[in-house]
Amino acid sequence: MNILYVESSRSWGGQEYRTCLEINWLNGHGHQAWLVCNPCSQVHDKASELGTRLIAMSLRSRADPLCSWRLWRFCRRNKIDVLKAYSSKDHWICLPLYFCGIPLSRARCITDPIGSKSRAFVFKHGCSQIVADASVIKRQLVREHGIDPAKIEVIGSAVDLEKFKPPRDPKFRREIGIDENTPLIGNVGMIRPDKGQLVLVEAARLVLKKRPDARFAIVGQGTGILKRGINVRNAIDQAGLADKIIMAGYRWDTPDVYAACDMVVIASLRTEASPIVLREAFASGRPVIATKVGDIPEILRDRQNGLLIEPGDSQALAAAIIEFICNPKLAAHCAANGLRHATEHFSFDKMMETKLRADVALTRANAGGNPDSDRCVEREDSPKQSAKELGG
Repeated sequence: MNILYVESSRSWGGQEYRTCLEINWLNGHGHQAWLVCNPCSQVHDKASELGTRLIAMSLRSRADPLCSWRLWRFCRRNKIDVLKAYSSKDHWICLPLYFCGIPLSRARCITDPIGSKSRAFVFKHGCSQIVADASVIKRQLVREHGIDPAKIEVIGSAVDLEKFKPPRDPKFRREIGIDENTPLIGNVGMIRPDKGQLVLVEAARLVLKKRPDARFAIVGQGTGILKRGINVRNAIDQAGLADKIIMAGYRWDTPDVYAACDMVVIASLRTEASPIVLREAFASGRPVIATKVGDIPEILRDRQNGLLIEPGDSQALAAAIIEFICNPKLAAHCAANGLRHATEHFSFDKMMETKLRADVALTRANAGGNPDSDRCVEREDSPKQSAKELGG
């Protein structure tokens, strides 16, 4: 298949990372896939580091006829089977192409309300299918906006199991100067208010009153507004915990980070639908403490494969951390069950095969239901097009 992903975001986060992994997987398995993104953006820079096939294009606004025309021209020349959009802006930019007959798959990766009626309209009438990261999103779209449930595919996140498979050398500990006997609590994710890092800082303060030997590592950077990371640093300094909580910044070596941690905390307050960190931590064989957001309560069974707490409750978070520190048998039990669950349910290959089946079904339905689409989207024989040609 030939698939074009459109990503207008300038910030880098879990969803953008997963998109690049999908594109790289497709190109490595006999398909053709591209990512259209803004030049001079975090997405462009990080995707380049990952070796993702890129088309740099200014995606300035959702109503941009020139941009839509350039995308249409690329689709025509490269025989694109499916367009994929992730945000409202992406969707509106691709909307004219959908009305010209190119199948459009809209991903929905967050649980925040859609908002305006116009946004709900494009979900109902402006795309071929919706791929939801979690069943909670599907229920929300059906209940609140009357979207046909048959139009919504639920396909959760997954990871490269071999990449995270334990055991691994906990060298991250040596890098940050933590010995093997010190309890190390890890938090991995982009730094922004809904991720709950400030709640974790407060919980750390409570934990350290009882376990002053514990240490915390916050791995990630601020998205969009980089000062969000500074806000967390300021909270750490104000609490007098600069020597107890390490801010490690953005890192590519997350498997090594997980391997070094005694437990992983997901402190999200909202927005999360299918957190990749939960999958990675399970696949790493790490015990997890997580809040009841997105699909976490459908995956994490309290005291079976992790500890489940209410979002925003720093005292409950602190109590859960202390319980894992003081009860290594429970932590090991949860870690083993989490690893088993990841092995059975979080294979990246299986996720991509499921997505491909949905895309194939989409193109077949489009061919059968829209016989005029080939006339609207004239195809040429040229299989590839450079970024320079695209801008011409």
